Parts: sequence; C-alpha cells; structure tokens
Amino acid sequence: MQRQSVDRKELARLVAATGAEVPQTVLEPLAEYLEMLCQWNKAMNLVGPHTWKDMLARLVVDSFYLAAFLDKLDLPQAPLCWDLGAGAGLPGIPLRMVWTRGAYYMVEVREKRALFISSVLSRLQLHSTHIFRGPVEHFFQGQYYQADCILSRAFMPWRQLLELAGPRLHANGVLVILALEPAPRDLPAPWRLVAQHSYVAAGNGRWFWALAPSAESERVTYDAATHKAG
Repeated sequence: MQRQSVDRKELARLVAATGAEVPQTVLEPLAEYLEMLCQWNKAMNLVGPHTWKDMLARLVVDSFYLAAFLDKLDLPQAPLCWDLGAGAGLPGIPLRMVWTRGAYYMVEVREKRALFISSVLSRLQLHSTHIFRGPVEHFFQGQYYQADCILSRAFMPWRQLLELAGPRLHANGVLVILALEPAPRDLPAPWRLVAQHSYVAAGNGRWFWALAPSAESERVTYDAATHKAG
C-alpha cells in the first residue's frame, strides 16, 4: 500500500486554524495516524475522504472539540470510557492523543476497521487505549464495571442507543453522542440532557449531546490505574 506523506508544517498550520488547543507533541503522532489512514483507505475504503487534509477537516477535528467538551463534564478523574462503533478510530484515536484520562475502549465489529485500529495502537502506544474486535453485545458480556462515559458516532439511532447504553452506564455517568443536529427537547424517561455543544467543521454544523439517566443506583467503580473495584 502506497504511503501518502503528511506535510508537518501544513498540518501544524491547519490544526492551529481550528482554534482548538492541541499540544505540539500531538502533531507527529497525528501525522503518522493520517498517513496510515490514507494508506489503508486506498485498499480498504475505511472512510469517505481520500486526502489527509480532508480527513483532518471532516473527521479528526471533531476529536479536538470533543476533548474540551469531555473535560467540562462531571466525570471521575480517571473515567472508564467505551467508544461504540469505533470505525477507523474516529473519534477515539485523535481524541486519545489530546485527552488521556482514564481507560478508553473502542469497540468495532468490522474486521478490517478493527485490524486497522490494532495496527495504529501498536504503533502509537496511546495511553490506556484498547480495541475490542467483535459485536458490542460480546463486549458487554465481558465487562464487570459500568462505564463512566459511553460515546457514539453514528453507531445506531439515538433512541435505540439509549436502550442499549442505559443498563451499562454508571448512575452518574454520561452518554455522549456526536450528532448532526441539536438534541431533542423531549427525551424518554429517565434520560435528561446535561450538556450540549455546537460547532462548525468543514462548513457544517455539528453537535455533542451529553445525556444522563436521572435514576440513581448502586454501582461498582473502576480505577484505571489499579484495575480494581472501588
């Protein structure tokens, strides 16, 4: 697979132009990720955009805004996060370059995409970031702890997602949905909107919804540092 080279200076300029706070140390691993994504995309058609600049503008920039959004939510210092339907590692891989709190699990059933994520993680060594290759139901079966944060980007319709995520989410946890429209005014009980953020990427409006169940219940907490219950 032929490799498409990312111009590091141009990448730095384009990232700075987003207005997001992205450390300089992120630029090199980001460039490597984009090069791998371009390379694999030619053979496997992982994402729609075909150039690294389009990938940055249309896909990656979401992760930078998402990092700031997550930091404003009432999450534990080291949250347990599940990214359902991780695709080609978006938003997860760029997100973990700038937001390193807790443990982050990407779940992807499609073999080629999961293999790509595995290859990226093997190369970049992102902090406490993992890939589960298989159906989300199988992933849930192997989890003892409830998640502090569940993320979804076009994994399934949001109403179905609420039913799927609800029983697996910490009573004080949040479900974060990356959407192309504002959150609905009326959410099915017991869900409530706790935060929302809108922004523009590639000329289009986008939104983050943070939803939480109103009901309180007992849970076992997860310590990402010790991998023990609290």
